[in-house]
Amino acid sequence: MKDIRILFVDHHEEILTSLALQLQAESFLKTFVNSAKEALQIILTQDVHVIVCDLMINDMDGLALLQLIKKQYPHIIRLAFSDGKNILKIMRSINNTDIFRYIEKPIDKESLIKTLQDAVTQFFLNRDKAQLILQLSQKNEELKYLALHDDLTGLYNIRFLYQDLKIRIKALNRKFSVIFMDMDNFKKVVDAYGHLNGSQALKEVAATLQAAISEPAYGVAYGGDEFVIILPDFDKQMALEKSREIQTLMSRTTYLSEKGYQVKLKASYGIATFPEDAEDLPKLLAKADTLMFDVKKKGKNAIGV
Repeated sequence: MKDIRILFVDHHEEILTSLALQLQAESFLKTFVNSAKEALQIILTQDVHVIVCDLMINDMDGLALLQLIKKQYPHIIRLAFSDGKNILKIMRSINNTDIFRYIEKPIDKESLIKTLQDAVTQFFLNRDKAQLILQLSQKNEELKYLALHDDLTGLYNIRFLYQDLKIRIKALNRKFSVIFMDMDNFKKVVDAYGHLNGSQALKEVAATLQAAISEPAYGVAYGGDEFVIILPDFDKQMALEKSREIQTLMSRTTYLSEKGYQVKLKASYGIATFPEDAEDLPKLLAKADTLMFDVKKKGKNAIGV
């Protein structure tokens, strides 16, 4: 309670003085003001967790102030003083969630402290609920990401690839190209440097791909040491040029250098273009895959078109 601040707003100085005396033994922080302007200044400059406001204050209707605070600072628990004359107005405000509860005048100390304790409890409940909602939202976003991304490389996964290409092929009105890419002699890298370093090398290759393409193009971790690059609006010649760019960038990159090694990597590529090479998804991917394996058979580190 010692870190909780409760702000009291009342245009009667004697009420504020009386409140200060009744609550002097309570451990929470207490601030007393007699105007809406002062109240808003306090909220702007200090952490306020609960506000208790009279219905009539010097420069603004009390409920109007609480409604304003609800809009701008919804985390603050709002209470109102009531002398019993405006009970219907108070109840409407409670029903509208403008205020949490009211405190009757003349003020009974025991009832006052109990209501303030309830308000503080509600503040913590609201805060914990908000934190839980945030954590669940973050977790949902994380799960959405993992559902469509490869957890090693950060590239998209096969699920996303098939979803996206089905939509693109169904549209039938825009060309795109597919590059199948398979690392050459990657088993030798794993045998020489171990599986962990092999995984690290694949992450670094993925970073090379990301550096070579820009949205809406994207890379896919297809499995093992295979990658797929999707190039929307690219014809075959444009895809060939992009493959050469990736090939050049890889040749200029030294992999696993942060691990103390100097590893040079190469790959074989196969290009297929929609709808030129195929008009359905399996045939399109098979075309690029076949061209890539033809390169593997003929000596590797080349581009099949």
